[in-house]
Amino acid sequence: MATETEPWFVTERSEALAAALLTTSEDVRVREERGRDGSLDLVAEIRGEAPLSLQLFVVRVKGTTSSDPGDWRPGVEALFHGHASPPHVPVCVFVVDVRENRAFYAWAAEPMVEPKGATLRSHEVGTFRSLTPATVGEIIDRVRTWYDALARQLTPA
Repeated sequence: MATETEPWFVTERSEALAAALLTTSEDVRVREERGRDGSLDLVAEIRGEAPLSLQLFVVRVKGTTSSDPGDWRPGVEALFHGHASPPHVPVCVFVVDVRENRAFYAWAAEPMVEPKGATLRSHEVGTFRSLTPATVGEIIDRVRTWYDALARQLTPA
């Protein structure tokens, strides 16, 4: 999601870099979804053995020209709230610095597997970490584990 003050290339490049990072895993297919507010979110599908997977998660993308969180954090805060309803799938926020090709991520709706089952923990602010192909793998593993727990929770024994 880009702001109106950013040059057009920041938006396009950040979305392309986010999609490229997500698809470093052969198990992920990415779709673009235009938001009602003009933002662009990515919907990542984790493929399994079946031709159609329902293991989806949303990635909200914010492009920037700085790796300094002090520069981009105020513009990212809106990505963590303001939804009409609580999310029903995991949601990550990616901040992509298009100058240095660096990216960071934080969970907005974090998939959790607890004794009571699969839940989503909403965050009002993000705890950002560096985004690399390795951390993309960790994100995918967390989402996959969450969906597996959700399936066990919904399927009668």
